[in-house]
Amino acid sequence: MRIHTLRGAKLEESVLGVPSSRARPVIRVLDEGLEAAALAVRATAGAIFIGKSADALCCVAAFGPDAELMLERGAAANRALVKRVLARRGALCMTEDRRVALAALYDGNRPLGVLQLQNPKSPDSFSEHDERVIAGIARYVATSLVQTSSLRRQRGLAAHDPLTGLRNVRELNSDLTKAVNAARRGGRDMALMFVDVDYLKRVNSKLGHAAGSEALKRTGKALDEAAAGVGDVFRFGGDEFVVVQRNASKESARALADHLRSHVAASTAGPMRSGGELPRITVSIGVATLRGLRHVNGQPSSDLRSRLMTTADRALFRAKGAGRNRVAVATPRDDRH
Repeated sequence: MRIHTLRGAKLEESVLGVPSSRARPVIRVLDEGLEAAALAVRATAGAIFIGKSADALCCVAAFGPDAELMLERGAAANRALVKRVLARRGALCMTEDRRVALAALYDGNRPLGVLQLQNPKSPDSFSEHDERVIAGIARYVATSLVQTSSLRRQRGLAAHDPLTGLRNVRELNSDLTKAVNAARRGGRDMALMFVDVDYLKRVNSKLGHAAGSEALKRTGKALDEAAAGVGDVFRFGGDEFVVVQRNASKESARALADHLRSHVAASTAGPMRSGGELPRITVSIGVATLRGLRHVNGQPSSDLRSRLMTTADRALFRAKGAGRNRVAVATPRDDRH
């Protein structure tokens, strides 16, 4: 028995609603669920469909003679039976000859989809015992999908800042170490930028903390837009962001920082949903490059990561001291112990 399963982003979009290529836990649930069902009731074909209604179902796993075709078409064969089983909240329905059985997959009161098993070429029909077994397996599949989906969502939330949706400090530390290692192996330069929102306290004091949160959201969005395809943006905390440019020179890093600064200033002002108008937000940026550090050779990557952060922060301090809404590129003097 070979089980065919949707892979990668298609599977994740169907099951979790978010695209990702890391779908192995979900694939395992689907494979094990269908295999258990087939062995327990001697089904010769079956499938798992995910969707909130009969019209929205998508086949995510199948076995039997039409498995690949079922994955391509996506829809369950007997639409009327699907509607019946979904309406009955977890009960099992069968065709009159008892050769096709459908069990709804539910998370409490929320429909997840349908488990379908059949014996299209067998003289045997499903017994009452089989009916109970199929219903139990359907509950196992539903519970496993919910637990797997919840775990993956929690992991995603743990990696992202809840306010801006950008990756957080934990992700920054991991990504920056990888970027430093890759730059050293490839014999190329890279850059780190500390970005500070100018006068955020004034926004909070004058318009309230909701406006301050909105300013951070819009700043994060603007930075992410401006850095797309060139750099990775992280929420560092408070009113600070970090941008990592993996393949950079001192000149290209300066150019990106200027682009980030101007895009934030041009795209953050405007009406807020809560009422009132958010003023133009500006940022100050400090830029440090790997080759701009002193004594790079022979130094541990963790030390270089720390020195990049400190050096960029010192450049940022100079940018703020010079009047804000500007970029300062680190010099060797900023890389001091």
